[in-house]
Amino acid sequence: MVREESRRGGVTLPFLCLGFAEYGSHEGERPMAIRWRLHRAIPGGFYPELAVAV
Repeated sequence: MVREESRRGGVTLPFLCLGFAEYGSHEGERPMAIRWRLHRAIPGGFYPELAVAV
């Protein structure tokens, strides 16, 4: 489950489910960055919205 920002204009934004994933790795502590391996590729239409780092 992901979301780009938690609130916009005083409204809590919903999460987007990208499917099942397995832990890949992590780095840092505060904040911690976690990398996940998705079982299926993210549909191309979501890339601009998610600003995915490849």
